[in-house]
Amino acid sequence: MRITIIGAHGVGKTTLSKKLSEQLNLPVIHDVVVEAFQKGFEINETTPFETQFWLFAKQLEVEKNTINFVADKCLIDYSVYADVLFDDDRVKSLLSEMIKKNIRYDYVFYLPIEFTIEDDGIRSTNIEFQKKVDERYLELIRDWSIDHTILTGSVEDRLSQAMAKIANSNS
Repeated sequence: MRITIIGAHGVGKTTLSKKLSEQLNLPVIHDVVVEAFQKGFEINETTPFETQFWLFAKQLEVEKNTINFVADKCLIDYSVYADVLFDDDRVKSLLSEMIKKNIRYDYVFYLPIEFTIEDDGIRSTNIEFQKKVDERYLELIRDWSIDHTILTGSVEDRLSQAMAKIANSNS
């Protein structure tokens, strides 16, 4: 089973992915942005194309080498952030095409903005940037006709909704 949690930074993807991982006994594919930050890559509103491409390539490698997982970041994220960050249509088109060819998820759970961004020292706390990213997620979900489930409420509510969706799909 391949599950991904999508949504703007700071919406609770990591927290929910850990909870789902525990419930379903699946490994978590952690956010490679943390690894990029630790390696000295520039992250957020000023992320250059080279960083975005490295993030995409690393995510692709991890997803291709993991059969079943819960991911708190996935290939879809890199198309969204490229669209928000870059003006170069050639770059955005190239990334989108590579991503479309490689996305394979059984469940896509979208988390809307519901809480204040916690400052983890890595991600942007700029609310306007977060809103812009969230808007692009909604556009991409529509444009690519991505089958998804919106999860809302507390962490427990979201976990319950996700588990119900999975249980209903398997019955």
